[in-house]
Order: sequence, then structure tokens, then C-alpha cells
Amino acid sequence: MKIDKIMIRNFGKIHDKTLELGDGINVLYGENESGKTTIHTFLKGMFFGISRSRGRAAKKDVYSTYEPWENPAEYGGTMWFTQGDGSFRLTRNFEQNHQRFELVEEDGGRTWDDPEALAELLGEVSEAVYDNTVSVGQLKSVTGTDLVHELKNYIASYEGTGDTSLDLGRASQMLKMSRKGFQVQADRTRKELLKEQEKLDVGIDYLEKEIDSLSDKQRQIDEKKKSLRLGDSGGDVLERHIRGAKKKKTLTMLLFGAAAVLFVLMGLVLTDTRMKIGSAAVGVILLLIGIFRNQQLQKEIRRRRRMKEKWMAKNKKVRSDKGAVESAIQDKRRQIESVQVQREELEEQLREMLPEELEIDAINLAMETIEALSSDMSDQVGRQLHDRTSRILSEITNGKYRDVRFDEAFQMTVNTGDRMVPLEGLSRGTLEQIYFSLRMAAGELFLGPEPFPVILDDIFGMYDEERLSGVLRWLHQEKRQIIISTCSRRELDVLEKEQIPYRGLLL
Repeated sequence: MKIDKIMIRNFGKIHDKTLELGDGINVLYGENESGKTTIHTFLKGMFFGISRSRGRAAKKDVYSTYEPWENPAEYGGTMWFTQGDGSFRLTRNFEQNHQRFELVEEDGGRTWDDPEALAELLGEVSEAVYDNTVSVGQLKSVTGTDLVHELKNYIASYEGTGDTSLDLGRASQMLKMSRKGFQVQADRTRKELLKEQEKLDVGIDYLEKEIDSLSDKQRQIDEKKKSLRLGDSGGDVLERHIRGAKKKKTLTMLLFGAAAVLFVLMGLVLTDTRMKIGSAAVGVILLLIGIFRNQQLQKEIRRRRRMKEKWMAKNKKVRSDKGAVESAIQDKRRQIESVQVQREELEEQLREMLPEELEIDAINLAMETIEALSSDMSDQVGRQLHDRTSRILSEITNGKYRDVRFDEAFQMTVNTGDRMVPLEGLSRGTLEQIYFSLRMAAGELFLGPEPFPVILDDIFGMYDEERLSGVLRWLHQEKRQIIISTCSRRELDVLEKEQIPYRGLLL
């Protein structure tokens, strides 16, 4: 594989910068804080992506460290690379709200938007293997004692699993801790689900009691309606009573009026004066009685009208109250149905395995896998790693150190030709050469037939000129792409002195 060109759109302190890389050795030269480590991290992010951590860890994770302050929505860039016989263009945007992945085969025209396509193209190389082989960061802060421990741990990991991403003891302990954390979270989640279920049950009981209360109120309204005889025909009955009173009033006026007129006319016909007066008096009396009766009937009509108005008002209120109660009951029933759906969903969650429980199963499987790998791969991978590490170390030290040996307790010794020297007896520079040889050997073993470019981020600070020359000569003869970041011109000077071709890029 070869990286042909990168264009950093917006990543850390670097904006709109393009770098063209060639075959063989490429040297990125720049002062401290010029962006060398930023480019190193950018390349890794293009291969494996960058995601934001959660909680407090997000404040110091890689995502936050390199998230640009200006125009953060354009957080990423493009990389052009060659793999096998194909040329590809990879574009990524790491910003969590605008994430983008696009892999284009420039010759064939095929396009992928799934990072799994890149993983398959690169041979399913894991991020851990990449970090522990071809991607080498600075060791300036590591003491000689720490480096001895790092080397022993490195070898112990490969002896057990064939992958430096796993230190068996530490990995097992971390998995146990992780499993415990997931178990605590699973217990907490189940407790919360049960509490929520109980809360929903209380809500259903409350709503059912409200429905019972509203049903009682509904019965009271029906009883009131029945007691007041406020049936649907009540208005018609009252209206008939009013019409009857009006008719009675009319008949009374006609009857008494006619009788009064009749007696008056009789008085006119009679000859006897006393009879005339008596007949007229009877007519007047009848007329007065008719008027009095008419007034009584008029009052009766007004009374019946008031009764009708009161009936109408009561009937309207009863209907309104009944409608409101019925509507409230329907609303409560809909609420119960909604809560019951939520409760069923909770029951389904409780019946199924929680995500945390699935994680626990995965951790258990991982621990079983580690144990199996420990026994199956130890001999094969360990032997290959030892042999290739020794050859590389011999080549970069001009045969001064020809053999690196590891015993069952992972104690490492180096053969100088006349004696075996333990790690603790070696200089810091030699330890770094062993560390470098181990990583390069591991890369050959685990990165497949077409390895990644070797990416070295300012790692030669503790090398003297002789050691540096040996490493650069070895890198040149490997005929693979090398990307070296440095803040010193020593690498450039040694490359020119050794007449090793390189491409220099000033940052």
C-alpha cells in the first residue's frame, strides 16, 4: 500500500494543507508544534475513523484534542492511496453531526459509504495492530526502566496471543472490570425498568379510579335527570301545557264575553226596569269575572313559560355535564391504553437481554477467546516474531546484536556475539533499536502481504548518528513507503550522507 497524497481540510491546527507523498522515504520536517503529530493522528483517523468519547473522557480524547475551533463542521480531509492494482480516494468528515465516509475507486468508478469496505480492502487490520506495529510514536518521555518493562510486556502479549493489542494479564483484568461495570449497569437498568413498570401500574390504577369516580358522577346525572323528569320529550310536554293555557284563555274570554253581551242585550229587550237593571248587572259581573279569569290564565301562561325556560336550562346543563363526563371517561380510557402499551414494551424489554447483558456475553466470549489464543498461537507466532526481530536488529546494528531471546518468563536477553546481555544492561539507544525491530517484525507478521506504510513520528531523538544510519539504510532496502516526522535536520543530513533518496516536505 502507498499513500499518494493527503489534503487536510480542517484538523487540529492544520487547515487546507495538501501533501504529496512518494515511494520510499518521505520526511516531514518542521519545528516543534508545527503539526507533525497532527498529521500522524490524521493518517490514523483516515484509516480507522475518530469518534467522540462520552462523559468526562470526551474532554481529553483524540476527537476533542484535534477538533478545529474554526469551522468545526469541516473536520477532516481526503487521502489518495494505492492498494494492489487499484487507486482510491478516501474522504472523511469526523464531526459528529456531519459525519461522512466516501471511498472511491478512481479507475473503476465504484463508490462505498460504509467504513467496512475500507476495512475489507485493507485486510481487516485492526486499529490496535496498526498502533502496535507500523505506527510508531515518540518515546521521549519513557525512561530506560519503563522501556524495559514495555519490551517485556510487548513480548508477553505476542507470546500469549500473537497481537500486541493484548497483554493477557492486563487484558483479562480489564475485561473483568469492564464486565463488572456492565453488570452494575445492567442491574441498575433492570431496577429502573421495574421502577418504571411500577410507576405505570400506579398510573393505571389512578386512571381506573378516576373512571370509577366519573362513572358514579354519570349515574348521579342520570338519576337527577330521571328525578326531574327531564326526558327528551319534556320540552314538548311543557310547550303543550303553554298552548293549552293559551287556548283556555281564549275560550274563557269568548265564553264570558258572549254571556256578558247576551245579558246586556236581554236588558235592552226587557220592559221591566228592574229586570233591565238586573240583566245588565249580571252582564257586567260576567264580564268582570271573564277579565279576572283571563288575568289568572295569563299568569298561568307566564308561569309555564318560566317552567319551560328553567327546564331548558337544567336540561342543557345536565346534557353538558353528561357530555363532559363521557368525554372525560373516554380520555381516561385512551390514557390507560397508552400506558398499557408502554407497560407491554417494558415487559418486552425485561424479557429480552439488555444491551449491557449482551456486552457481558461478548466479554465472556472474548475472555474465552483470549485463553484459547494463548495456547494455540504462542509457539508459532512467538518463534516467527523472535526470528524476524533478531534479523532486523542484526541488520540495523551491523551485526553487533545478532540474536534476541525470550525465555518462558518473558525475560529478554541479547546476544552480542561473545555474551548474552539482559535488557537491564543495555543502553537506552539499544533498547529503542530493539523496540523498533519488534514493531517492524510484528508488522510483517500481522499486516499481510501488502503492508501499510511505516509512519514514524519523531522517534529517533535518542539515536546517535551510527544507529540512525543503520535504521535508515534498513528502511530504504525494505522498498516500502516510509513517512518520517522530525523536528531535527539530522535525518535529512544522514539520508544525504548515505545517498539514500527521499522526498522532503517542509511543514
